[in-house]
Amino acid sequence: MIEYQNFIYLDVYRTGSTHIINLLDTVCEEPMVRKLRHMSLTLGRPHGLTSGKLVFATVRNPWDWYVSLWAHGAGGKSAIRRNLSAHLDQKELAALYDRNDSSASFRRWLKTMHDPVVLNKVMKEFLPQSGLAGTIGLYSYRFLRVTTRFPLTFLRRPFLTSPQAANSFLQQRKAFGLVMRNERLTDDLISFVETSKNRCRFKPGAADMIRQADSNRRNASLRNLASYRDYYDDASVQLVAERDRLFQDAFGYEF
Repeated sequence: MIEYQNFIYLDVYRTGSTHIINLLDTVCEEPMVRKLRHMSLTLGRPHGLTSGKLVFATVRNPWDWYVSLWAHGAGGKSAIRRNLSAHLDQKELAALYDRNDSSASFRRWLKTMHDPVVLNKVMKEFLPQSGLAGTIGLYSYRFLRVTTRFPLTFLRRPFLTSPQAANSFLQQRKAFGLVMRNERLTDDLISFVETSKNRCRFKPGAADMIRQADSNRRNASLRNLASYRDYYDDASVQLVAERDRLFQDAFGYEF
């Protein structure tokens, strides 16, 4: 949760959030109120009230999101990799992050990240305690944890019982009014700046600053295949489609 005087950004993991935060720091003239990375609105605002502030979040194609998270770990930077390393020997860990055989390694890792037994051992966030480790995917959980109101209370069984129920859960409890897609982040952010300039204070030429930053942007994760699709086979495509159905139902994403 990144809160400014007149708007709030709910910064979901691996959805372009660092890029957005850096841009907001560049183009905003109004002061930042608080910065609680990857936290829900109700952590910073206990009653879940926005005081009329604009609230937006960012989202990403779920199949691409998992590749991004895996590649981040393959670079040795991931908290998930550190958690796994406490429970696996070095050979097992290396097999999950083998960039010399990226597609096979990614598929092993993806299956592991959807295994409730593994998640209950390695995840330090609230997912295991919620009872949802075998119900929804890690991305669905993390997205809902950041973008819905009172997730520590309601993001659990029996309030969410299936992947099919995740979209209804989101619509009932979402804290944002606008979503920006990672695949068109520059255009969506420029649109936000231009349409909300009477409510929020942005620097003159903010849109040009955003375009310039986009031309210099690079993906920090270490991918060595041309497309996220190259990491998948039919079984792994279906795994994400089933467990992270939220992103198909709520945002229309397809493989």
